[in-house]
Amino acid sequence: MAHQLGSEEEFKTTIADYLESLPAQFSQRVFSSPAACLAIFRLISTVGKQLIMSMLYLDTSLRLQDVCQWARTDSQRMVRGKIHQLRKLQLVTEDHGNVSLNPVFRAQLRNALTGGGDFSSFGTPFKGGGRDTRITKAQLARYADVKWEAMLRFMVGRQDGSGESVVQPPAESVRSILRTAKLMEDGENGMAITNSGFQFLLQDTQSQVWTVLLQYLRQAEMQQMDVVEVLNFLFQLVSLQLGRAYSAEPLTTIQRRMLGELRDFGLVLQDDQRPMCFYATHLVTMLSSSSSTENSDKSDTKGSKALSASPQGELAASSSQGYIILETNCRIYAYTDSPLQIAILGLFVHLVSRFSNLVTGALTRDSVRQALSQGITADQIITFLTANAHPQMQSHVPVLPVTVTDQIRLWEQERNRLHPTQAHFYKDFAQKQDFDRVLRYAQDIGVVLWASIEKRQLVVTRQGHVKIVELVNSQRAASSATTSS
Repeated sequence: MAHQLGSEEEFKTTIADYLESLPAQFSQRVFSSPAACLAIFRLISTVGKQLIMSMLYLDTSLRLQDVCQWARTDSQRMVRGKIHQLRKLQLVTEDHGNVSLNPVFRAQLRNALTGGGDFSSFGTPFKGGGRDTRITKAQLARYADVKWEAMLRFMVGRQDGSGESVVQPPAESVRSILRTAKLMEDGENGMAITNSGFQFLLQDTQSQVWTVLLQYLRQAEMQQMDVVEVLNFLFQLVSLQLGRAYSAEPLTTIQRRMLGELRDFGLVLQDDQRPMCFYATHLVTMLSSSSSTENSDKSDTKGSKALSASPQGELAASSSQGYIILETNCRIYAYTDSPLQIAILGLFVHLVSRFSNLVTGALTRDSVRQALSQGITADQIITFLTANAHPQMQSHVPVLPVTVTDQIRLWEQERNRLHPTQAHFYKDFAQKQDFDRVLRYAQDIGVVLWASIEKRQLVVTRQGHVKIVELVNSQRAASSATTSS
């Protein structure tokens, strides 16, 4: 089964790799937070969760062979592999064939599940308690979507005739993350999207948020920040309740600084009238598996609004899952009114017309070659079109017309037919034996790019030129020595 780009499992594994790289003393500090333990527990696989829950209330170690016996014979190797992964995360310890949960992780996960221990790690509700009605879930969603989409639209980048960007740049903290993550790079006309940046645009929102948070952790390391404190606060945000106001007073200086920076991404919202009050948006709470209900409620609300607001109800409602129809003649119909989605299409599609909820265009040789010149590959274009194909196309096998995918790859091959190579050109050999000697030596060391025996001309690689010069100089020196003697 092919691995889909930007899947949730891929980025959870990346976060797991980061946790595995932490020194033991750092991991113990992370495990001292019940919220962090619960967040880590939610990130691991289903089998890993089952193994942890089976050992959570056992204060003694178990033989690894006995743990493997919990599974069928044909699955015992898989269980051993999961135990190995838990060991790398330092959640499980193994000693002489006996395994047990990390005692700190076990104690704090118990507290997280039963409500004991330092429950402030899950955030301190703002004074007044209960669900705050001043800022609704809909307002939080609108705020987060505007912030996040502004960043993505800046990455796509639209320019006017003078070459200046017509998209308002985001805050410096956002641009810094995009730059250090190599999603964008500085160019002559400002920042421009990179090949990695286009891959980032292809991913779902949850995977994009994980990418940003992971890069934020790496940037915190470069800035000599306390990584454990940063990591624990991120896990705390993941565990917060959507729509509830939390107090910033118990937060440390680093955590308050993080609030300001994460606010630029739309991950948190701070009330201007109450500066010590903040809310976690759905962009960060959806990273928790327990918030799936909230996310589904949000998507259902958006779908119902689109259905009631558009005469093309079925197409509009399904646009959140897929909105692109591609014909065999390379014409594209995109049922969307999102400026971001239209801007992404404009990277490799020649847009022709735009209506209230429909954009039409075509994949042309020039539009695709322009995308290729920006570092976008044919496979990335095909992956994007497949992932966003309309449900009516999803029933086809393959989803996209073969003639179109082949044509996109042919346009890419056109651009890759010529590869520039630094070389040196030899001509005007006085004697044929001199040319034959150099040609034979160049062929022996494998540096010949082109040769014409009739014209006594030769093209060699840059590395071969150095060796040929050494050969000629040595022959001249030998000839001079013979003449002088």
